[in-house]
Amino acid sequence: MGDPYSLFDPDGYRLEPELGLDPDGEATTSELAALAKLDRDKTLVNGSDERPARQVCLHSLDKAHIARYYADIVGKGMKRAYGGPLAWVELFAGPGMLKVKDLGTFMPGSPIEAVKIDSPFTHYVFADADPRCVKALQARLDETKVDATVHPVIEGDANSAAVHDAILEAIPRNALLVLYADPATLDFKFSTIEFFAERYEHLDLLINLPVPGFVRALRAGHEGKASGVLNHPAPAELIGPTSGKAGTSLRDWFERQLRVLRYEHFESEVIRQHEKRVPLYDLMIASRSEKATKFFREALLRGRDGQTRLNLF
Repeated sequence: MGDPYSLFDPDGYRLEPELGLDPDGEATTSELAALAKLDRDKTLVNGSDERPARQVCLHSLDKAHIARYYADIVGKGMKRAYGGPLAWVELFAGPGMLKVKDLGTFMPGSPIEAVKIDSPFTHYVFADADPRCVKALQARLDETKVDATVHPVIEGDANSAAVHDAILEAIPRNALLVLYADPATLDFKFSTIEFFAERYEHLDLLINLPVPGFVRALRAGHEGKASGVLNHPAPAELIGPTSGKAGTSLRDWFERQLRVLRYEHFESEVIRQHEKRVPLYDLMIASRSEKATKFFREALLRGRDGQTRLNLF
């Protein structure tokens, strides 16, 4: 029986019960199942083109527009400044179309958004373990006019040697590579980060890090896959009585693991469930270059219409 706790992104999760909040403003352990139970079959629905689409909740639009505008800013800012190939690699890419449950509308998935930016990257690679998503995404990419090399969508486990080797074959080692990892479950192992960080000097990481979800699961005694994601043999120790405020040690630990790989620049945005404002996960950037965090902050200032908002703080 698999791990019932899908903590990266509760898109498509059942949120029928009211969410209780503990004194830290987090969902209580008793509400974890309501927040984090994922029915994979029900997350895929018919899209507007009759191909599979992923059903998501409204908070996913917050994440989606940050990722899209980050790609846009990097594409424009580094096309000439870097001078070499620019690559966007997206693991857990999905089918290429989203249905926003709260609005009843369809929108392009992040892979389609990434290839349609004004100044595209030179290389794009997308991967997903679900053959339905792979087939649908490939068809949608084939229908999208792109002035870039878009490699065939890879089917397979994002942490597998086969997927790693396919990415290595597609992306030149001198590329400035943005690796976007947005899994629906605890399926993104730290060893995958290590693999690419050791092979690409200019590797930026755009990662969905489920800090509040980790806290809730570990408090409930479910270490499961958390060890592989956090690169810690006993991650429950990170939320023990000496760890300070819940979640702080998890963030610090993960950052320290990346610092071992020579990452020095970090920025993140907490994505919250819209109605209750419950924190769901951190969307974070980690880089060896300060430019990446500057670009990320710029993306945070853009509204969903692409217009830059005033920073009053």
